[in-house]
Amino acid sequence: MNQKSWKEILFKNRDVCNNLVFGEKKTNSHFSEESLAETLAPFYNSIPDGIDKTVSEELVLSQFQTLVTLVSKNFFKQNPPIPSLFFETIQLFGSHLQENLTESISYLANVLVKIEEPKKEVFLKRIQSLSKITTSLAEWKILLVVFAWASGKPEYRLEAKTQFDSLSATLKKEIQTLVGITEETLTHPFPKRNNPPKETDPVHFRVIPGYTLFGGLFQEIPSVHAESDSVIVASGTDCFSLYLDQFGTNVIPKEKILTPPKPNGTIRSPFWKLIVSKKLDPKEILSAVESEESILLTVSHSYNLYLFYLGSA
Repeated sequence: MNQKSWKEILFKNRDVCNNLVFGEKKTNSHFSEESLAETLAPFYNSIPDGIDKTVSEELVLSQFQTLVTLVSKNFFKQNPPIPSLFFETIQLFGSHLQENLTESISYLANVLVKIEEPKKEVFLKRIQSLSKITTSLAEWKILLVVFAWASGKPEYRLEAKTQFDSLSATLKKEIQTLVGITEETLTHPFPKRNNPPKETDPVHFRVIPGYTLFGGLFQEIPSVHAESDSVIVASGTDCFSLYLDQFGTNVIPKEKILTPPKPNGTIRSPFWKLIVSKKLDPKEILSAVESEESILLTVSHSYNLYLFYLGSA
């Protein structure tokens, strides 16, 4: 955005801007005016001008409100290079984001804060690498969903699956090259098997922390139960939805349950019985949810969840 223009508009409407800042400071004593001042130029310089190169007063003020909100949430306190990559991403996709700039910036910020710190940079760089072949705001939003899923947010898989088909063939091919994602991989949480598993097949093992002191959410020994496209975890009367796949896990609290379901610790598959017995005592298994590709377990003495799944054959 033309630097002279946005500065002039903010100066002209300084009373409106000051009121926004004072209002935010009333509800957030940690609001940093220094952070606002530091991010003002990088933020506005990343925003594209209008199609006719004019700068709308309404747009400048609307984006100032967006910026104040992001500063209030400490969005720009994230470790480098995340803030600069955030601005670069807006700039690279500028021609598409003009359709609804406020929503686009907020959507990118909301997705980014949900991704774990070590994966944020990779997420943004993957998005940026496709800027030249992305043709619309709709495609850009789908990319956010697909790469959020690939950054360890399994609850995004079904939304990504629903929307993936509307991407261009060029984008689909590039996504497959970058992260190996296709319509087929989106259909299943774990790599689909064509043949019955063998003991020599690659099996991955993952522990999902359960005890609150170690980053978990469970205050009583949990049990797991299958429910459509997710897994339900019961911990006393607390209830959680567990989303899991090859990229990650996420435990999301649900409403409390009056009568927790009775755990079922039976493993049906001879293959999984063999695999599980190498890590866990079969006599201590409290509950299990299994499929051909994976098995999720709890044991009677632990707050953790234990996941085994087959990799690509």
